Amino acid sequence: MMANWLRRGLRRATGDDGTGEYWARFTPESRQVIRHAFAEARELGQHCIGDEHVLLGVLRVGGRGATLLEGHGVDLATARDELGRIGPTLGEATDPADALRGVGVDVEEVRRRLESSFGPDAVSAAERRVRRRPRWRGGHPRPSALCVHLVAKRAFAFAADVATRHGEAGINPEHLLYGVLRDAMDPVGTQLSRRSRRALASLGFVPGRPNPVRLALQSHGIDLTRLAAQIAP
Repeated sequence: MMANWLRRGLRRATGDDGTGEYWARFTPESRQVIRHAFAEARELGQHCIGDEHVLLGVLRVGGRGATLLEGHGVDLATARDELGRIGPTLGEATDPADALRGVGVDVEEVRRRLESSFGPDAVSAAERRVRRRPRWRGGHPRPSALCVHLVAKRAFAFAADVATRHGEAGINPEHLLYGVLRDAMDPVGTQLSRRSRRALASLGFVPGRPNPVRLALQSHGIDLTRLAAQIAP
């Protein structure tokens, strides 16, 4: 009990969003899923990735999970249209990148140049290191404008759990899809801690709003529990 309390305190002090442990286990294909998820979010003008963006990333990368979705009539174009109609996990909120644009800094252009020079994985690793720094060293205790995983954190945790349960060291795209489905089964965010609710509220999270992935897949007659069981029996 005390160990958990200390761990949470250290994370708050260092700005760790709790996703670092998952990144070390992501396979190259899963890292590609997350990069595509960010691209999908940016194209929609959204500054955070949620379950819906990870779902689109899985469909873009392909593999068994994408094949299962396509077998139910949900390909990339269909998912984009459906999720666009439903709307994102987060409602309208102030984008932290807007403050930078106000002083002439285009966050997306900065990211593109950094990724072009150093590679996407190096940029993500640097962002994670900054989030772990304390305030007095320039750290960011809240999600930064460049890299926000907080909304998809529970999906990452479910993905890690199922990979571990099956004795696999790496987290692959199928595990990520399983995590998204598990997270989407919780329609009103009842499993979120009070601290997570407060953090997400600043990003536009509305308690009680149904998960967009759940709404999109159910509109195609997909049983999320059954599909998750197909991915990870």
